[in-house]
Amino acid sequence: MKFDLFSLMQKRDETWTAGDVFDDMVDTVRLGEQIGMETAWFAEHHFNNYSLCPSPLMAAAYCAGQTSRIRLGTAVVVLPLYQPLRLLQEIGMVDVMSNGRLVVGIGSGYQDYEFQRFGVKLAENVDHTLEILDILELGLTQDEFAYTGRYYKYPATQIAIKPIQQPMPEIWVAGLMSHPKVQKRVAQSGYVPMLTPSWNPMSSLIAVRDSYRDINRSIGRDSASLPLGLMRFIHVTNSREEAIDAAERARYSSRASLSLRLDYAKFNGIYVEDSPAKNEPPIEEMVENYIIGDVEHCIEKIVKDHDVMLHSHMLCNVQLGGVPHRRVMRTMEALGNDIIPGVQKELAKRGVTDPVIDQQPLVSRSSAA
Repeated sequence: MKFDLFSLMQKRDETWTAGDVFDDMVDTVRLGEQIGMETAWFAEHHFNNYSLCPSPLMAAAYCAGQTSRIRLGTAVVVLPLYQPLRLLQEIGMVDVMSNGRLVVGIGSGYQDYEFQRFGVKLAENVDHTLEILDILELGLTQDEFAYTGRYYKYPATQIAIKPIQQPMPEIWVAGLMSHPKVQKRVAQSGYVPMLTPSWNPMSSLIAVRDSYRDINRSIGRDSASLPLGLMRFIHVTNSREEAIDAAERARYSSRASLSLRLDYAKFNGIYVEDSPAKNEPPIEEMVENYIIGDVEHCIEKIVKDHDVMLHSHMLCNVQLGGVPHRRVMRTMEALGNDIIPGVQKELAKRGVTDPVIDQQPLVSRSSAA
């Protein structure tokens, strides 16, 4: 199993500047590279403190100059909020600037608060996303392409700056895996789904996982060796007080996300207020559902996660809701020194091997045929 770093870049209050948030993120990315993490992922959100990163491609381009080996991923580019031809060129540019280290995570978006301000209908987000995915595949794999869809129409077009990676950077998909049309498209092209249980138990993802496996079996793919990314909040501590504090901070992030998704968020300036969600678990249960505790507990929890999900990548979210930077870096150091080696040792005993990511863009294949 590979270990990745996920950066949401939240600003909890006025004691942090935007510069502090970005400086702390770069610190974690550099340390992630040092401890052997495979990919650093950068979120995208707009107009509030839930995330200060409106452009994961810009974050990836900046961190390309701060690192030399770690891959740089967008988690995710919210496709309906982009002009597809500009996005194509920026993907090519960042892959060249990073010497072929870009990973393109895509999603359809879920916050109507954002969509209203971009003039896009949230109800049409999946249809927009599927068309833009067509355009990305064509533009990245063909010397010249044209496109006619419901939302986008382009004459014959060439993209001057193509990615170093051929035929294109890896595509990962988040936030769409409960949608049947998207599940089938992801399976057909071999793209990698990203899931998270948030504050829920791992069992909450079993139905989505099984549905994805069923679709892969239906098209002849080996469902037992599918790549899968699992995003998890992790905080390493020997203190019960710190464990509760970490869970409360992660709870704030999940509450903000849910209130933005369901359109009941209240704001104090740019700050999403900490509003309890309907039927949320008690804080003690959240401590158990997140990965919070000492090194041995974290190793055990991660291995149990793998027993359930058989995921190929764990995206470690180490900074939520204003977790102090010194504690974030402590968690990162524990991951490098103890947790990652401990997990790999336990998985090796089980004979776990990493699946091969074999992506074949659907539109490109159709065009070649």
